[in-house]
Amino acid sequence: MIVALVAPILVLGAASSGAMAEDHCMTGDSAVCAQDPNCHWDYEKRGCYEGAAERVDPCGAHGDKTICEQDGSIGCKWDAGGNKCVQAN
Repeated sequence: MIVALVAPILVLGAASSGAMAEDHCMTGDSAVCAQDPNCHWDYEKRGCYEGAAERVDPCGAHGDKTICEQDGSIGCKWDAGGNKCVQAN
C-alpha cells in the first residue's frame, strides 16, 4: 500500500525536475533573463528564450544612403547592390 502511494510521487518529482532543466529560460522578466548566459530576451516576441540572441546589424535601421554614410560611430556603409545600410566590419 505504501509503495503504491510513494511510486507516483517519485515519478512526478522526477518529471518535474526534468521539465525545470528544459524550461530554465521561462521567465517574464527581461532582467532575470539577461543574467543567465544560456538565455536571451526577444523584444519582438516579449519573452526569454534559450540560446544566444540572433545578431542584428545595427546599421540596418538606416534606410537612407546619406544618413548611413554619416554614421561613423558604428562604422556603417551603404551597400549599393543590396540598396541598404550595412556595418563595414
